[in-house]
Amino acid sequence: MRWRRWIALAIGIAVLCLAPIVAHAQAPADTVRLSWTAPGDDGAIGTATLYDMRMSTSPIDLSNWSSAGAVPGMPAPRVAGTKQTVTVTGVTRGTTYYFAVRTQDDAGNWSGISNLLQWDWVLDTAPPAAPTGVTTTKDPGDVHVHWSPNSEPDLAGYTVYRALSSGGPYTKLSTTALTTNNYYDSTVPAGTAQAWYQISATDDSFNESARSSTATVTFSSGGGAAPGDWAIETGYPNPSPVTSSVTFPIMIPAAGGGGGSLQIVDNGGHRVREITLAGLGSGRRLVIWDGKNDAGRDVAPGVYRAIVMAGEQRSVSRVVRVP
Repeated sequence: MRWRRWIALAIGIAVLCLAPIVAHAQAPADTVRLSWTAPGDDGAIGTATLYDMRMSTSPIDLSNWSSAGAVPGMPAPRVAGTKQTVTVTGVTRGTTYYFAVRTQDDAGNWSGISNLLQWDWVLDTAPPAAPTGVTTTKDPGDVHVHWSPNSEPDLAGYTVYRALSSGGPYTKLSTTALTTNNYYDSTVPAGTAQAWYQISATDDSFNESARSSTATVTFSSGGGAAPGDWAIETGYPNPSPVTSSVTFPIMIPAAGGGGGSLQIVDNGGHRVREITLAGLGSGRRLVIWDGKNDAGRDVAPGVYRAIVMAGEQRSVSRVVRVP
């Protein structure tokens, strides 16, 4: 029903604004970056067709929509629920601006106007709350770290820290902000008895929260791979574009690779690709994943695990695919 689609789209867009922080964003002082959560083509389902964002020095509504300036460089809509951004340049510091956005579906229907965003150059210096509910689980070949999602609307992502002793120091594991509340750590050094994890949250203004309480994991026989075990090292490049290949260095024991395989698993635990290691000799071998699934299509951007499987042995590496 078209009226249900129109209403869902009208309330499904939330526009947020952050100030240009030159030291972090390396953007000029006449720049504002805006972010929103993508609606769907039918309410919160699917992918919309087109965005139309307008800006003005006066409040925007339907009566003056066409006279407000169109924001150039709008991205194509992504799947519903995805966070998207656009950078607006040429704004004048000290001048108040208003922004709003509408969305078009595949039948040419336009949504109502989103919330009206007023930007008056007041900097956001309040960090998010520290993440809570941090837990750790030992998976074959890695540690699964999980935490409760934050509720701030301007949340940009999370950072995972790990220590190999109770007193630290803590090392940052995630080089880019994580947009999910899960992390798979496949880099625990061999022989590690325990590991400690903390999580922080960062907002769109680059304000980082205090770290969470500590979650600990204990390894019964030490972490990492033992001599003679199958093992996979971090693939490269990582992160990598969805159109490029990833090379994984794999350690194959003396028996050779006849019984092993490399499996690529998405963040939901679904296998998207299996590569047999049959015919590979022992030692450190380079195995290339072309970035495609078993059907020959490029996988979507996201976090994946590359798992070497041989009998009861598992070794895991994490790889991030970006647009």
